[in-house]
Amino acid sequence: LEAILHASSSKGISMFVCYDNEEIGSHTKQGADSPYLIRTMERILLSLGKEREALFMALENAFLLSGDVAHLSHPNYMEKSDPTNPVLPGKGPAIKVNANFSYTTDSDSYAVFAGICKAHNIPFQVFVNRSDERGGSTIGPITASHLGIRSVDIGTPMLAMHSARELMAVEDFIYTVEAMKAFFSI
Repeated sequence: LEAILHASSSKGISMFVCYDNEEIGSHTKQGADSPYLIRTMERILLSLGKEREALFMALENAFLLSGDVAHLSHPNYMEKSDPTNPVLPGKGPAIKVNANFSYTTDSDSYAVFAGICKAHNIPFQVFVNRSDERGGSTIGPITASHLGIRSVDIGTPMLAMHSARELMAVEDFIYTVEAMKAFFSI
């Protein structure tokens, strides 16, 4: 929200979407696995005097940035992290990648987000689950599949996700906001 409020783009419409019921699978009338977003987008375009076809054209040009948190490599449990892609504090947002697409990132969207970060001198990392460890997912793949749009999953690195005492580096929050501001300023 901080990023979209302080970004300046003269192209298109930037949207900030918060879903309900993510922790229980998003299978509600207002969750990510519902027609809520596509219907809202259609209503926006119709209110702007556009034809329904404009929605499909907009989706072809759209890009979803699915923002969440990402697992920091825990110093007491390093064996739980992918040894070739440790996510460390203070090194910037993590682009989340999974071969089974529990994250929505593909080679195209990875290149777009990494390119934005590089162009603005924002450090970034790559989060990959260990291949023998089941990881979580995000609402990115659900939303992207409903809309059929390009998308990337990113996360601010955090230690002890979902615990009573989560921990992250302040720099990572700042880097994530700066990366999102650059994204929303395109």
